Amino acid sequence: MTRTQERRGNPNRFLIAGIAIAAVAGWGAYAYSALSSAQLEQQLNGQTAALQDYQAQFLSQRRRAEEGAREITSLHEQLVSARSEIGRLTTRHKEAEAGLAAAQEQLVSLQKLHAPPALGSAPALRGITPRPTKQDVLAAQEALTQLGFGNLEADGVMGPTTKQAIEEYQRVVGLTVTGELHGLTLQSLMRSAKVVAAQGERVE
Repeated sequence: MTRTQERRGNPNRFLIAGIAIAAVAGWGAYAYSALSSAQLEQQLNGQTAALQDYQAQFLSQRRRAEEGAREITSLHEQLVSARSEIGRLTTRHKEAEAGLAAAQEQLVSLQKLHAPPALGSAPALRGITPRPTKQDVLAAQEALTQLGFGNLEADGVMGPTTKQAIEEYQRVVGLTVTGELHGLTLQSLMRSAKVVAAQGERVE
């Protein structure tokens, strides 16, 4: 081969070598690009998993916050109900205290009325004899019924039911329990009946 022919073949070799270098460079760029895409996809997958984990944590915290808000609302409602119940109990307590004070006042008044009179100062008892008359028994039966010592039939007869009611009355007011309608018992009954009647008129 002459030098001229060698010179003519050299450009072809250079062209093939250039194409080979370009091909190698292209495959290298493609491999680098593929590797970069895999890394990018891996990074994106990692970020997606992290976001999903964060979202799950956020939703869990949100549910806890909502449950806490519901518990606070329930506790607030219970507190309001408890305050209302305390108010009702306080009102009932005051009413009970007022009723007790009125009962104590009435008891003191009855005790004063039924206190045995001093000797020599007892008022004369009109219409009362050692043995009570039918009118005395009738008046006593009406007074006992009015005072709540049974629902007696006002017939003027001193029967067992009337005697039992007289005993209960004597026991309550502090008189000697005999079951007999003596003068002091009848006087006390009449006064008590008047007091109760007067109080009933004031209430009305």
